[in-house]
Order: sequence, then structure tokens, then C-alpha cells
Amino acid sequence: MHRPAPTTNISSRTLLVGVREESELVLHGLRSMLAPHSSAVSLVGIRADQPAPPCDLTLFEPAAPHRAPGSPLRVPGRSVAYSWDCSPDAVSTAMSRGAAGFVSKWLPAHRMVRDLLQIADGRVVIDTWTGRKVGQGGPEQRWPLTQRETEVLAFIAAGRSNQEIVDETLLSINSVKSYIRSAYSKIGVTSRSQAVLWAVRHGLLLSTEADDDGLRLVDGQPTQRVPQHH
Repeated sequence: MHRPAPTTNISSRTLLVGVREESELVLHGLRSMLAPHSSAVSLVGIRADQPAPPCDLTLFEPAAPHRAPGSPLRVPGRSVAYSWDCSPDAVSTAMSRGAAGFVSKWLPAHRMVRDLLQIADGRVVIDTWTGRKVGQGGPEQRWPLTQRETEVLAFIAAGRSNQEIVDETLLSINSVKSYIRSAYSKIGVTSRSQAVLWAVRHGLLLSTEADDDGLRLVDGQPTQRVPQHH
């Protein structure tokens, strides 16, 4: 059975989340949606022509009409992209521009709150759930990683720490570190953030199936799939 991610350590206070340059309708809708979780998350609107309050996180829509494609982020604190477009290109573009995480606008309230708390706690969370089934990938290409390297990289893309990967896979900490080093070498990255971007661009995304007990991982490559542990 897949083990759920551990709860975050930031639950002792209410998380203040800014919502950047959204309409009053959208802001009101988000507040109503997250009202049952008001003890965990509080929302405040942020406008470009007004001083921004000190927020723990700032939500922004990458495809907002007023934002030029590829323009740098100018938001206070750590930013989180949230969008209807959850394609690998959209996610990788937002993350490469400096986002600390990506959440789908299709998410149910409890799952969005969980994601925001994890991002505020320092994780890299990419949650692209849309309620639709995963489509088939493109033509098969040679995959550079072994099954174990793929699995470990998928957990990294989901924001898991090395110790959490050990707990998930029952591997030793030295084995996990070895798989990380070999995977990084094969894909030409040197940091966790670079590995996350590579994983997103190559289909290692969170499952598009809702799972109340924890996010499941899938590998978008046609001939690869992250094993489920029993």
C-alpha cells in the first residue's frame, strides 16, 4: 500500500496566502471554497497598485491576460502557480520562472489546502489533478533511467525528502542517495530543483486521480510506470 506523505509542521498557525491580481469574483469564490479550512489557510487579495501584505505564499495565474508570456515573477515571498492548464509545458514554464509549486484549479478544497501547507513547509509540490483520466503518451522514446532511478526521481518531483523516499521504498538511505546521484548524472542536473523541472518536462507528474490518503505518482513514459508498494 502506498504510504501517505507525513503532515506538515506549519499547522500551529494560520497560513496567509495572497491571491495576486484576481477579480473580486474569483477571490470571493476561493474564500468560499476554503471557508471550511479557515483555521489553516486565510486568503488576501494582492493588487499591483497597492502595497502587498507579508504573506507566507502568493497564488498567481501564469496565463493571466495582463502577464506577458515568460515575464519574471514579481510577487512577495514564495509564489505558487495555480491554473486550469496543467499540461507539462505549463507546469515547467511556471516552475522555471521561479514558482515554489504548482496547483490545479480543478482541485477540491481539502487537497489544495494540503498542497499549500506542504509548499509553505518547504516542499516542492506539483499537483496537476483535473478529474480526467491520464491520456496515452506520444511515440516511445529511449528512457535514460532504470526503474529504481525513475521511481526515486518521481518521489523527488513530488517533494519527498530522502528519508521519506527510504520510508516509501524500503531502500537504505545509501541506496537512495546512490540512485539520486546516478539519475542526476544521466539527466545532466546538479540540484533538486533542476531534477524537479526535468521530471515535469519528461512526464513524471502526480497522478490525475484524486487520492484522499496521499498523492500517487505516475510516470508518463509509455513503457515505464512507478511501482506501487504493497
